[in-house]
Amino acid sequence: MEKIGIIGSGTWGTAIAVLLVNNGHEVTLWSAIPAEIEEMAKTRTHKNLPGVTLPEGLVYTADLEKAMADKDLLVMAVPSVFVRSTAQKIAMQNCRQDLAA
Repeated sequence: MEKIGIIGSGTWGTAIAVLLVNNGHEVTLWSAIPAEIEEMAKTRTHKNLPGVTLPEGLVYTADLEKAMADKDLLVMAVPSVFVRSTAQKIAMQNCRQDLAA
């Protein structure tokens, strides 16, 4: 079982998260929008995935550090217009973790 962080909770990121959880992996799904991630955790649904119930084991967070911490793999699943800014946030988070170590 791998520990996987999905960076981006849009349709694609959420679908990947569902697949990975259903295949026995420990998955944390991140969104930059706290209200979005709270709604998904509460309803266990995604507005663009009708008929799909999000698995019980899926972890939801708006905290990038939590999404990245102790993961074997990170999957970048953000819209292309946000790739650069999200990658910069990831890089800054890695710098903070390196300084703390």
